[in-house]
Amino acid sequence: MGEIGIWARPGGSEDRIRWDPWRRRWVVSCRAPAVEGEANAAIRRLVAGWLDLPEARLTWAHAGRSASKRLRVEGLDDAEIGRRLARASGAAGLPADSPR
Repeated sequence: MGEIGIWARPGGSEDRIRWDPWRRRWVVSCRAPAVEGEANAAIRRLVAGWLDLPEARLTWAHAGRSASKRLRVEGLDDAEIGRRLARASGAAGLPADSPR
């Protein structure tokens, strides 16, 4: 089981993911507003799609109202998670400082 560090950016103009080397976590922008858990649900759904996994295999380790979040991923290790998210972000390769 792997985990993903996420920095949430709700209410954006598009759904996208990118690696932030300063925060050392994935920044997930979503169109859903930060209202009544809508953004958290959207982020979970988006990350599941980018990982090509059923949403049920992702659970929140830490979410709440903070922008800093952690998702647990059943069935993938950290290295495979990093590869899949790097591919989804359009990065040429795995960011040098991303979790492996």
